[in-house]
Amino acid sequence: MSNKHIIFIDLDGTALYDWETMTDKTVATIKKVTSLGHIVCIATGRPYRSSKVFYDKLELRTPIINYNGALIHHPYDEHFDEISREINVNYILKVFDEIGHLIENAFCEYYENIFIYKESEDIMPLVHPDGGKIIFGEFKNTLHLNPNGFILLTYPDTYPDVEKYFMEKFAGILKFRNWGGEYQQIVEVYTPETNKGNAMQFICDYYGIPMENTIAIGDGENDVEMLKQAGFGVAMENGHPSVKEVAKFITKANTEDGVAYFLKTFFNLE
Repeated sequence: MSNKHIIFIDLDGTALYDWETMTDKTVATIKKVTSLGHIVCIATGRPYRSSKVFYDKLELRTPIINYNGALIHHPYDEHFDEISREINVNYILKVFDEIGHLIENAFCEYYENIFIYKESEDIMPLVHPDGGKIIFGEFKNTLHLNPNGFILLTYPDTYPDVEKYFMEKFAGILKFRNWGGEYQQIVEVYTPETNKGNAMQFICDYYGIPMENTIAIGDGENDVEMLKQAGFGVAMENGHPSVKEVAKFITKANTEDGVAYFLKTFFNLE
């Protein structure tokens, strides 16, 4: 089909009603879109182990973007040139040597391996532990490889100091963002090349489909690059202001099946 689209869809706050639910309406609508010959790809900050359930529910056979673009692979194509963007472990050890007193806890991930600095129930909901191998302990003793992701939990009110540190010590080397809202203490650290926009371009090249035939749907700051590069960027009503600013369309909230609403409207499904 000459007007084939690739649709990149975020999970949390976008396609998911809550932390673990995708509604039947959203599932049915996405399946209808794929039945028309369009391509749907999940683009999420989650690891593969906690996004696979939705990938399978949608019966996808496409590449999947995990860790916000730090890992791109195709579960059903062994010839797919997998992308794995990794953070130099020495940078992580340097962070703990220099500002460890500002960090309450942290975790790193490499594929399905989860390295957690301190054993604590508070951090487990962020980790998506099911299906992963957990290793507890100080990173200087446990982390001997370059991980895909690095998440810090700062002590209350120390984020400004952490932000200043990364800006001074790692400018041009590492990027970071604060999750904000109820997650003010959480800082995500990643390589400059890691973003969903770059991942989207890689998958477009894989399929030979131009960027103008892409749709990107998201709600968070980690979706901004994806929406900016897409032919048609869609923000959720519940989305961050920075996402709405770059979107061409604002759909209903995730709790109102906003993804299904947009797809039905765009593709005239009803």
